[in-house]
Amino acid sequence: MTVYYRSRHVVITEKLVKVRIDHGWRLWVVAELRGCTVQHDDLPWTTGLWALGSSAIVVGLVATRLGGWALPLALIVFAVAVAVAIIERRRARARSCSELRATYKGQDVVVFELPRHEFDAACRGLIRAIERREDAKS
Repeated sequence: MTVYYRSRHVVITEKLVKVRIDHGWRLWVVAELRGCTVQHDDLPWTTGLWALGSSAIVVGLVATRLGGWALPLALIVFAVAVAVAIIERRRARARSCSELRATYKGQDVVVFELPRHEFDAACRGLIRAIERREDAKS
């Protein structure tokens, strides 16, 4: 049996989609999946921006009140806040997931949910499996 995609959580073959769940595996028959759709869990633009907003306020207050040597210190605080916001944004992006939904035997189901960096490859594997089944019918 040809395997089109394999990870710790999902295995896609020409006949089955195996998805790891808490106590084993859930199996989906590829031929029974209809109307596949993708739902992305997009990140809110405000993720991590609280650090930028609060540090901008601190920079503004410190710079206007103290001046002199405090201004470079305030700019360093602002630079740290920018770094924290960037790191937080990258972590949130890594945690965001996408779902593949389909109709299976008349019911709407979530076939699998994976992080973005794995999701595209799994979808390509499923597309190849479906195309292979259609080619075999012809």
